[in-house]
Amino acid sequence: MTEQIQQRPGERIFIWLLLAFGIFVLIAALMIPNLENLSSSGVFPIFIASILILTMARVLWQNRKRYAAVTLGEECRKVPAFALPVTVVGYAFILLLYILTTAPLHFLPSSFAFLVISFMFLKGASPLRSVIIGVGTLAGIYVLFQTIFRVILW
Repeated sequence: MTEQIQQRPGERIFIWLLLAFGIFVLIAALMIPNLENLSSSGVFPIFIASILILTMARVLWQNRKRYAAVTLGEECRKVPAFALPVTVVGYAFILLLYILTTAPLHFLPSSFAFLVISFMFLKGASPLRSVIIGVGTLAGIYVLFQTIFRVILW
């Protein structure tokens, strides 16, 4: 007895994007100079890109009947609600702010703010609890990187 798997919104679009990415990686890997033997620097990217392309082509071929049941326009309309809920978009914005503030504020203040805001946004933690967890986490990271790895975290 075979079980019918429900198609998720954006699944077919994502597979086509992975296929296009695999083709891009293959073309970029083929442009790497000195591809004379199997130990050349471009062999591994060519191998991985080939696996990605073949796998995505196989998935598209095996599911062609299931994908034909839903039009591409209908699938595109369902994708934002499924793949980009408010939590994902909000946290992507928080990550972008962290990336943009790390250079001007340096590691410790920007990481502290990132942790506190992340805990409050994702977990709904109180500000006091978020601050305590943020201080503890940063203290652990600071001690670990300063003593064991000897990395300067400014």
